[in-house]
Amino acid sequence: MTPARVVVAGGGVTGLTVAFTVQQEAARLGAAVEVTVVDSARVPGGHARSVEDGGFVIETGPNGFLDNEPETLSLVRELGLEDRLVEANPEAKRRFIVRRGRLHQVPSSPQALLASTALSWKGKLRLLSEPFAASPPAFADETVFEFAERRLGGEAAETLVDTAVSGISAGDSKWLSMRSQFPILKQWEADHGSLLRAMFAQRRKSKGRTRLLSFDRGMGTLTTTLASRLGTRLRSGTTVTTIERHADAWRVHLADGTSVAATHVVFTTPAHKTSQILSVLDRELSAELASIPYSGLAVVALAYPKAAVPRPLDGYGYLVTRAEGMATMGVLWESSIFRGRAPDDAVMLRVFLGGALRPAVLDLDEEALLAVARSEVEQVLGITARPIQHWTFRWPAAIAQYTVGQDDRVRQIRARLALHPGLQVCGTAIDGVSFNQAIASAMRTGRCLAAGLAR
Repeated sequence: MTPARVVVAGGGVTGLTVAFTVQQEAARLGAAVEVTVVDSARVPGGHARSVEDGGFVIETGPNGFLDNEPETLSLVRELGLEDRLVEANPEAKRRFIVRRGRLHQVPSSPQALLASTALSWKGKLRLLSEPFAASPPAFADETVFEFAERRLGGEAAETLVDTAVSGISAGDSKWLSMRSQFPILKQWEADHGSLLRAMFAQRRKSKGRTRLLSFDRGMGTLTTTLASRLGTRLRSGTTVTTIERHADAWRVHLADGTSVAATHVVFTTPAHKTSQILSVLDRELSAELASIPYSGLAVVALAYPKAAVPRPLDGYGYLVTRAEGMATMGVLWESSIFRGRAPDDAVMLRVFLGGALRPAVLDLDEEALLAVARSEVEQVLGITARPIQHWTFRWPAAIAQYTVGQDDRVRQIRARLALHPGLQVCGTAIDGVSFNQAIASAMRTGRCLAAGLAR
């Protein structure tokens, strides 16, 4: 039997998971398949990599995932990595924001809201009146900020929601689509008429607390294991440049001058890169992909002697409100979140800078970027000592931004893809920006592809 040939463009966690899932499912179904993954980076994994240096474990991107989505845990089991999982420290449930130069703990429940200093009493009372908020405008794709202001009031929208959105997606809540970015909250509103009522209903139905998980040596454990399973089928250091259709197959051209024949091609690369590759094949599809913006960010990890930090790092970290005017979006207290991220006598912080609100930060040189990160961290935490080590990572196009109209864009993209049998696009450009959503998109694509090959 002649095996089907699948080429996956992109060696981040999405591309690696697609390839692994296709192989596993095809073998289970008795289908013959050869998979090739093409990635421009010399080290696969995309954003999900971990660096070990002098007793520190530094994440270049995400530092963990929630266990409330089954697909990621399913992948972990298939890779035999269950015994490598670690749970975040209980203290990590505490989250803080910087407002008016001070740290305020974010309320984790309606009851905790009353004692919180994050909002004024006027803001608290308006938030607690959320069940009586106005109904959504008919057929409108509200921005996240418009939704939050309508339901929670202006102060909560500015202080809590806008700040959280910047921390989660490096985005601007005044541009992002509520329907596309947080569909579950729109569903809660539709089902319960109130977010507060929905929260209480979810707590009654919950079978247990949601846990934040990672791996003993960082999130790179997952991507390096996936890459090792692919072996020579992973072609690093080159990219797909163009693809052509020939009868019932594809010819995939690479930047190193070679080409690969394929029956199926799956793009997991950022939308603007996929757009460039497909511009000759389908201009309309290319234009729709190019219309999805991305937000860039820089990550600066700072290590300090534990004795140099004057306050306890008893939480997950903090986010910075827009009104502070800082380049920093948020700071994670990494050594407090997971064990083993720093030596016992040190702490490690990761500073996230830039995003949609401060894009010019990425133009700073290394020295200036480090200076900004240090200054803003030390200002908030009162640190006067110099860091003993630091590490810097830049992601110019880190996170897709689901601006208003995203759902229409996705419909158009899927409609155009249907005109090209054997061509697929999956991942965070269209299927959700979280780590869990990337895994779920990849596994869904891999399983469907394998099932089709088996037929």
